[in-house]
Amino acid sequence: MSRIPTAWVSVVVVVAVLVVAGCTTTNTSSSKTMTSGTSDTDKKHRRSDALDNYIKLGLGYLSEGNRDGARFNFQKALEINSRSPGAHNGLALLYQLDKEYSLAEEHFRKALQYDSKYTRGRNNFGVFLYKRKRYDEAFEQLTIASEDVNYSRRARVFLSLGMAASRLGKEAEAKQAWEKALALDPRMSTPYFELADIYFREQDLPRAKIYLDRYEAMVGPTARALWLGVRLERAFANKNGEASKALALKKMFPYSKEYLAYKEWLAGQ
Repeated sequence: MSRIPTAWVSVVVVVAVLVVAGCTTTNTSSSKTMTSGTSDTDKKHRRSDALDNYIKLGLGYLSEGNRDGARFNFQKALEINSRSPGAHNGLALLYQLDKEYSLAEEHFRKALQYDSKYTRGRNNFGVFLYKRKRYDEAFEQLTIASEDVNYSRRARVFLSLGMAASRLGKEAEAKQAWEKALALDPRMSTPYFELADIYFREQDLPRAKIYLDRYEAMVGPTARALWLGVRLERAFANKNGEASKALALKKMFPYSKEYLAYKEWLAGQ
């Protein structure tokens, strides 16, 4: 058997080493790239998860009345992302409870500045404006919020929108909003009473009675419902029904403004 020249063997070995080295370098470089990419993605996910958790914790503390816990978590969320709409919305709700109304409005506006489609924040801002008796602005914000068909609390938006419209004397818009609220969530009680009141004033008495009965079935007797019931029963010439409602109003809510209105109404008969 012939022998392979030593020089050839050396060349083959060198080439093999170079090929292996080249493969190792390429694989190592590729591995580093993949590791780096995964690490960056993981970091982003961890930051996003931490941000969401801080906001959820803040809202949880807020619902329990723990304002210090809420403040801490919302501020931690803003340390992660100073442009977080959810964190600004949370701080706005906190400042609203603290009666720091200027700060509350500032953070509501920041939330919407950073995300104009943040319906939760816009709804909360609308309710805030309504409570501040800024009904025109509340109506505007709630109208925009009501257009988000994917918002999970859309029925609540229409309830608030109806209240703002009613304050502005926009009765048709109020009625439409409350009917929409019930279409989205028929378990809500307030729209039934508000619609009963509107239909009573419009002299659509049968419909007013239907809505009032549904409201009372869900909530039970209230001063407002009993007072409306007294006038409805009078309109239907149901003396027994009127007397029953009036007696309940007197016994259950003797110091209410509705009972005072009832006594003035009787005096004027």
